[in-house]
Amino acid sequence: MPVESSVLVDPLICPLCQKSNACVNLSCEENTKTCWCNDPEIKFPQKLLEQVPTDAKGLACICRACAIKYNVKYEEAR
Repeated sequence: MPVESSVLVDPLICPLCQKSNACVNLSCEENTKTCWCNDPEIKFPQKLLEQVPTDAKGLACICRACAIKYNVKYEEAR
């Protein structure tokens, strides 16, 4: 029997920093705009995605600031 989570996930809040993720794709049903996350300069490496809490995986987007912060940190470590 599957266990359901009692945690409510807000799709417009970054699961890493708890600030607005400015997700255009999830902001409204009729939106035809392209989200910032489609910028080819923004990367979402697997190690970053693994930091998303299990309850929020696939339900809330990482914000631009967290993605950039991770990528800068990753580039500096190279």
